Amino acid sequence: MPLADIRAETVAQALYSGWISRFGVPQRISTDKGSQFASDVFHFLAKTFGIRLSHTAAYHPQANGAIERWHRTLKAAIMCHTSVHWVSALPAVLLGLRTVFKEDLQCSPVEMV
Repeated sequence: MPLADIRAETVAQALYSGWISRFGVPQRISTDKGSQFASDVFHFLAKTFGIRLSHTAAYHPQANGAIERWHRTLKAAIMCHTSVHWVSALPAVLLGLRTVFKEDLQCSPVEMV
């Protein structure tokens, strides 16, 4: 979901309203070491819901390889929609990426949620 900024309050609210309220509370969340994820607000949210937080190594995107690859695919798909603003293209792009069958998973990502 597009965010106006990446302040801790904005990110925590997006996690709560965009994920937790829709899909339930995750057992664990893995993030980079961004200040928004190290904040008291984010830690309070995690503690309130009993979410275990883990962080990838700083300045080492390879530690988060799967999501880095997914972001590269997402950006490439959005760039195919040059006639519309990226925010308008995002729902269709995400639908496509979430519903495509993944050979390694033997299902689509949406089937796993």
